[in-house]
Amino acid sequence: MLRPTVKRPRLESGVMPADPSSVGHSKIEERPSRESLSGALAEVLSALAYGERCGARRALESVELAPDARSRTEQGNVASRERQNCELIEARLRELGDERLMDRFRPFFDAFFEHTRPMDWIEAQTFHYVGDALVSDFADELVPLLDPVTSEVVRRALGDREAQETFALDELSRAMEDDPSARLRIRRYAQRVIGEAFTQTGRALEVAEGLRILLGGAEAGKRFVLSLLDRHRQRLDRLGVEQVEPE
Repeated sequence: MLRPTVKRPRLESGVMPADPSSVGHSKIEERPSRESLSGALAEVLSALAYGERCGARRALESVELAPDARSRTEQGNVASRERQNCELIEARLRELGDERLMDRFRPFFDAFFEHTRPMDWIEAQTFHYVGDALVSDFADELVPLLDPVTSEVVRRALGDREAQETFALDELSRAMEDDPSARLRIRRYAQRVIGEAFTQTGRALEVAEGLRILLGGAEAGKRFVLSLLDRHRQRLDRLGVEQVEPE
């Protein structure tokens, strides 16, 4: 994990950079300036804000795929929470930066959501179980690097998804009990989601200087992605689906 191992003073910019010792190089890069850290925070928030905007839209679209009234109600609740999460992050972004920063990350999120569009209820819940959980894992890694206000916003908006994950897990488990062949469909769709997620994350990291600054460098960014993949594997074990590698 790329969590800080020592307590470090927060900078006046409100951003705590990753511990240089976590980068894993004998040569430590020069500490970023306060101005660059402030810009890094706004950049990261812009990516999170646009991602949540897309996620809220996906959750709402999935309501139409629900097989019954109970499922529609629960999925509607998921969509409502996602919209609130989106508004929370966008409000913090407006306090610290320019919303136009979201345009930098639009191509990556648009490609991810377009290439992982669910065709039915099983795929919709696989998307939530895999995709939403990755978002939560991302927040867990990011929160210790942020200032108190921003870290609380990110934690509230992205980190608490246990109810959504439990609902998706129950729906998928029920589907596999009713139709054992659903297990293969879930595995294949999960592979598509995770593969596309890591493809687009890698591309975004190439332009997301802010996230690299917060994490402590390019190599730390790579280890950050690998840590997310490890959690993904553990989550598929819970579901009883074969582990998959990103394509």
